[in-house]
Amino acid sequence: MEIVIAQPPTIAAILEIFPEAAKPDVIFAFGDKIYNPSGNPIPRALMAHERVHGQSQLAMGDDVEQGVMRWWVNYLDDPQFRFNEELRAHAAEYREQAHGLDGNHKAKLLMATARRLIAPLYAYGDGAVKLPYAITVLREEIDYG
Repeated sequence: MEIVIAQPPTIAAILEIFPEAAKPDVIFAFGDKIYNPSGNPIPRALMAHERVHGQSQLAMGDDVEQGVMRWWVNYLDDPQFRFNEELRAHAAEYREQAHGLDGNHKAKLLMATARRLIAPLYAYGDGAVKLPYAITVLREEIDYG
């Protein structure tokens, strides 16, 4: 994916729903691009995460712009869509990091990834997704997704 050191085109709409997206190091997938306003290096696991979003966006339209915009409208408007997209992306992030880890370290990584999945950044709604549920569905997505 191409890295663009800039804010994404829809940053105003994003910040209305996700004020925490203004924090440093938050990045945004837009089809085959990742907008990285800080310009900081992007870890491989996060690249895997954003690649899932980019592929979903490209699959949602007849052309890149149409798919990306349709995806972002759904992502901003529908917390369930957002959770499902983040679940798939966090599973990819986990898989990227889990190579070569023993069972104990994989369990710790699963817990940390589940906590990020339900972080306030994603604005699912106050307490809408509990950690035990996030762990369960994340484990299922990792194993079967």
